[in-house]
Amino acid sequence: MPFELHKEKEPRLTYILMGVIVAVYFYEGLVYFLQGAVAEKALIDGFGFSLQGLLQGKWWTLLTSIFLHGGVEHIVVNLLALYFFGRAVEESVNWKKYLAIFFVSGLVGDLVISFTALLGFGSATIPTIGASAAIFGLMGGAMIMRPFNLVFYPYIIPVPLILAAVFYTAFNFIAFFATLGGIASNIAYGAHIGGIIAGAAFGFREAGMRKGLQAAAIIIALLIVLPFVLQYLNIIDYSRFLTG
Repeated sequence: MPFELHKEKEPRLTYILMGVIVAVYFYEGLVYFLQGAVAEKALIDGFGFSLQGLLQGKWWTLLTSIFLHGGVEHIVVNLLALYFFGRAVEESVNWKKYLAIFFVSGLVGDLVISFTALLGFGSATIPTIGASAAIFGLMGGAMIMRPFNLVFYPYIIPVPLILAAVFYTAFNFIAFFATLGGIASNIAYGAHIGGIIAGAAFGFREAGMRKGLQAAAIIIALLIVLPFVLQYLNIIDYSRFLTG
């Protein structure tokens, strides 16, 4: 399978989603500027997702929480990821399937958050915001459907999309199990994993059995090799997740 650098299809839907996220973020800032931190918190409480809110009937938070973000770094990282992984998916499926991957992955992420909260491994009351789970779903789909697209994420050096996706998959699984072990974090790693799994399931279905199995074999090989390589290069100190 050849590497792909030049794209033919204009990723209009990806741009639209990026625009909506930016517009909502500016609205958050406007609320803070005009009404203060208390009003901004009320906005997050009213439209961010939590198990408690869902049980209280705030079903809309399953959707609205996706477009809220908690800071400049949060939104910039998500916009970059959405650009690279979203456009790869948009080249492979129609707009209906693209939106299905995006929103279903976000929903699965919320379900994982709820499940871990029920088990006592997370908060049922603190709102979760951000498009991360939905974007991880796009990443999961892209690594199956377009594994050898070259992306410049997260650095300026182009790498195969599947390599970047596997790196983030491995990191999030390790971090998730670390939080289950008691290490505190304000990042919803479980939601990311839910998104990855949902997106990969979509991708496998769309790519077909042969291409899906080929991508799965590469992913498994990378997941086996990558931790040893990163540990050797001291890019990630896995021991810190075990020691806290």
